[in-house]
Amino acid sequence: MTDEKNDKKPAKVTAKAPEDKEFPKLKTLTDKEMYNLVGKFLQKAIPIRGAKLKIVKGLSNRTPMPKAPYVLINIVDENRLSTSETRYTDKYKILWSRSQITMTIMFVGNESIPALRMAKSFTIRFDDAWASEQFEQYGEPFYPLYSDEVKIERSFVNAEDQYEDVCSVDVYFEYHPEFGICENSAKEIIMDVIGE
Repeated sequence: MTDEKNDKKPAKVTAKAPEDKEFPKLKTLTDKEMYNLVGKFLQKAIPIRGAKLKIVKGLSNRTPMPKAPYVLINIVDENRLSTSETRYTDKYKILWSRSQITMTIMFVGNESIPALRMAKSFTIRFDDAWASEQFEQYGEPFYPLYSDEVKIERSFVNAEDQYEDVCSVDVYFEYHPEFGICENSAKEIIMDVIGE
């Protein structure tokens, strides 16, 4: 003989959350996408005749540097500038915030294309309204702000223990990433209740 009370299963409640594909596309950028935007701008801002400007995006271990002239871009900092702001869709809450991205750009020159000339060519154009017009064409939430003064690196030694012609500058961008939240934790609740 079995005990009927022990045969009954407890009530079960499950929640069905929205599927990932239903979530709206958010405006965000990866580091690689930021590097690509700055790389596009560099190609326009530093016109070089008789040589192709190589752009190294981010530092990687065990990656040899190319032969000069080249430019190295590296993100060094991200700081939040304000509290987040909110917009809503019919199902979702979208948060976005303002951040400041700091990049160090290093210019490595040679006898025919000096690093200082490349750096000055870049900063003059970056600090002008022309830079905002260029980045606006890309249609991304990434906006040029300003640059610091160019620094001449007098003791930069390459892999062959040779001094190289190097300048660097820190540049600043405003970035507006979006983050999504489901307005409700679930859109459907299913309850299985055993009657007595």
